[in-house]
Formats: sequence, structure tokens, C-alpha cells
Amino acid sequence: MLLPAISLGLWHNFGGVDNFENGLAMVRRAFDLGITHFDLANNYGPPPGSAETNFGEILRRDFAAHRDEMIISTKAGYDMWPGPYGNWGSRKYLLASLDQSLTRMGLEYVDIFYSHRPDPDTPLEETMSALDQAVRSGKALYVGISRYDPAQTVAAARILPRAGDTLP
Repeated sequence: MLLPAISLGLWHNFGGVDNFENGLAMVRRAFDLGITHFDLANNYGPPPGSAETNFGEILRRDFAAHRDEMIISTKAGYDMWPGPYGNWGSRKYLLASLDQSLTRMGLEYVDIFYSHRPDPDTPLEETMSALDQAVRSGKALYVGISRYDPAQTVAAARILPRAGDTLP
């Protein structure tokens, strides 16, 4: 996929504690200047998830007719909810997180879904299989990884082409 040279990350200034109109103005201005990639994560806020909720409202208000002109990405891998399945890179966490992100943004799919960081306790094959399932289910068009070191990136690249073979 051809990605634009510049994207707007919604980590800061878009959470529930921030001024919504300010965030709306930033997204409008970015789009007017040709920025079409908007990057989020499940836990962006504060509170966690609120940046996706606010971005979903921005999409509904101003950009519904422009969805096909935009690249919307989100990530999962950091603390999102309490308990053993609200963090890291297990299949359960990644797929539940993606579903929750789609609900918050009011979308049927994201353009890119990232594993935000490698999980030291989950086999890389499981994490890559979850990413593969996100694409096969139609909830993500593409997947990616973030914060993986070079060796982990090479290993992930080797696993992904065959990940679908391991799905139940």
C-alpha cells in the first residue's frame, strides 16, 4: 500500500480530557493540507480508548463521505483493561481489542492493524496468526508491527505468509 509521507498521530490532544473542538480542527486542517493517514491505538486517550471514540465522532460529523480517501490505522499491545487478557499480544487480546476499536470508531474495518509491541510470553506464531485472522475476517485490510527489533521483524515476516495455514 502506498502510504503518505506524513500522517497525523492521535496519541495526544484527542482524548476524553482534551478539548474535542480542538481535535476536530486539527483533523480538518490536516486533511485540508493533504494528510490522509490517521494513526491511533486502542489505549490512546486518556482515558484509554477515548481518542478512538472522539475520532469516530469526527468521522461521523465531517468525514463520512471521505472514508475511502483516508488511511485509518490502530494498534493494540499496551494496557487496555484490567486482568490477564488486557495487554500484550495474545490472540484473545488482539482480536478483542480490534473489535472494541472498531466499535469505538464506528467502522467496519481499519486500513492497518498493528501489533504495538512484541509479547515476551506469547509465541510469535500466535500473535502473527491473530494479525492474519484480522485480515481474513475483513476487519483490517493490512497488518503491521510496531516496536519489534530487527530479529523479531524478520521472524514475523517469515511467519505471516504461512499464518493462515495454522488457523483452525
